[in-house]
Amino acid sequence: MKTDTQVERTLPIWLIVGFLGAGKTTLLRRLVKSTHGQEYIYVVNEFSAVDVDAAQIERAGGVALVVAGGSIFCRCLITEFVSVMRRIKDGFHVGERIVRPQGVVIEASGMADPRSMRKLLAESHLDEFFHVAGVTAVVDPGVLMKLLLVLPNIKGQIQVADLIIFNKIDLRSPEMIERVREKVRAINPHGEIIESVQCDVEPELILRDGNSEAVKSVDAEYNRCKDPHYLNETIRFDKQIALRDLEDILPAKIDGLYRVKGYIETVEAGWIIVDWSEGGLTYQPAQPHSASALTVIWSAAADPVVIGELRYLAL
Repeated sequence: MKTDTQVERTLPIWLIVGFLGAGKTTLLRRLVKSTHGQEYIYVVNEFSAVDVDAAQIERAGGVALVVAGGSIFCRCLITEFVSVMRRIKDGFHVGERIVRPQGVVIEASGMADPRSMRKLLAESHLDEFFHVAGVTAVVDPGVLMKLLLVLPNIKGQIQVADLIIFNKIDLRSPEMIERVREKVRAINPHGEIIESVQCDVEPELILRDGNSEAVKSVDAEYNRCKDPHYLNETIRFDKQIALRDLEDILPAKIDGLYRVKGYIETVEAGWIIVDWSEGGLTYQPAQPHSASALTVIWSAAADPVVIGELRYLAL
C-alpha cells in the first residue's frame, strides 16, 4: 500500500468502467471539453479491433492512445497495456511537442472485470510511476439488473468503484432507480452514487486525486482471454450499405445482443459511426475510414438472428 508521500510522487490514474452503451464515451468527451488546456492522456481499451472511441476523444480535443482487441485486465493484453503506460510515463511526442501529462484517464472495455487493477500495477511495477486515484462506474439502471444475472464481470465493475453514476435517469422510472440503488448498495456499500442525464457530471467529481479506497479493498485474478459468457465478431463490408437496411436489422431491442459498433460507408449519408445498444440505434457523420466494419457482441447463451442478417448484408 502506498503512503501519501509515495502517491504524491506518482501520476494519478482515473479508471472509467461500465457496460457497453452505459455512457462511458459520452463521459470522456465531456471530460475532454471541460478540462481544455490541461494535460490529460486518455487510454481507450476497445474490446474490438475497430477503434471508435479514441477517434471521438481526439475530435473533442483530447490525446488518446488505444489498447484494442480485448480487456486490459486479461493476460493477452497486459504487455501492450504496460508498454502504453510506460510511454506515458516517459513522455511522448504529439506533433512537435512532448506530452508529459498531469494524469491518465483509462476507459476500460465494457466487458472488463477491473478488480485485478492493483495486481496488474504491482506485478508490472507500474505502481512505481502511477497510483489509482479513483474508479468511476457508469451504470444504466434500465439494464443493470438483467446484466448482473448473466455477466459476472458487471458485479466486479461495481465492487471496484469509488463513484457510481446512474446515467439515463430521464429514461427510467423512480421505482426502477430505487430498486437498482438497493442492489448496488448491497454490492458496494461505500461507493458514492450520483444520478445523471447523458453523463452531465462535474469533472471534479471524476478527477479527484487521492488513493482509491475501492481498489485497495478488492482483488481478483486476471480476466480470461476468451470469456465464455459472450461472443464477438467483426463483420466487414466491401460495398456501400443502405442506411434503411441497417435500421430494419437493428430495432430498439434485440434479446441476447449487447452491442453493435463501428464505421460503415452508406449509400445515403457517406461514412458514419454506428452505435447500437439496448437503447437503440444511433449514428453520426464520420471521416472516411480505412475499413467499413461493425463489431457485434452478443450473449453466448443466445443466437440473435441479427448476426446472420448482418453477415448477409455484407455479401
